[in-house]
Amino acid sequence: MAKIYLIRHGESIANTECRYQGVTYDTPLSKLGKKQARELAKSSQKIKLNKIIASPLLRARQTAEIVAQVKNMKVIVEQKIIETNHGLWEGKHKDDIAKIWPHIYKRWQKFPSSVSFPEGERFLETQQRVIKWWASFIQNTLEDTLIVSHDNIIRIIVAKILNMKLNRIWRFHLQPTAFTVVEITKVGQKLLSLNDAVHLDKIMTNLEVHAL
Repeated sequence: MAKIYLIRHGESIANTECRYQGVTYDTPLSKLGKKQARELAKSSQKIKLNKIIASPLLRARQTAEIVAQVKNMKVIVEQKIIETNHGLWEGKHKDDIAKIWPHIYKRWQKFPSSVSFPEGERFLETQQRVIKWWASFIQNTLEDTLIVSHDNIIRIIVAKILNMKLNRIWRFHLQPTAFTVVEITKVGQKLLSLNDAVHLDKIMTNLEVHAL
């Protein structure tokens, strides 16, 4: 049996700017994001961890490194849990995107499975990439692992576990550095908690600002 702690990275500068980040607009953590990562690290002292895995993007690596320092561990970088490539949306404010690509933006809000980002990734490609990696990961691990990745990536994994359609992934919230915990056993996987942000107390992010 193993517990997997899925963590959305701490708030980034781009989050505060209402800009889509994707893979190229790779900003560091904001001041609040660093505080969130430190609180995550404090909470991690109460749990057993064998591995820490992170997306290669700066905001995820910074979050993971803050935890790793407290746990005296190394961060393993995993390319397959990188954020969706948002193509021409990357670096742009969400209001500008709504004006330039109104039809795609509306579909993204309601039917994400149908979206191909201009000069970027099809969201179904993101899903396929992540689900393939997740299936391989849970089949080959019996170690308690903390995984720092991105909003979209965690939603895809949660939807898979809950047998939820991809178009319903906006039905729950994911605070930066909140815990989403999955238990892996020989007979399957079980979602133990979703978006547990008790440790954040008064340093939660206003999710209305984020470009998701």
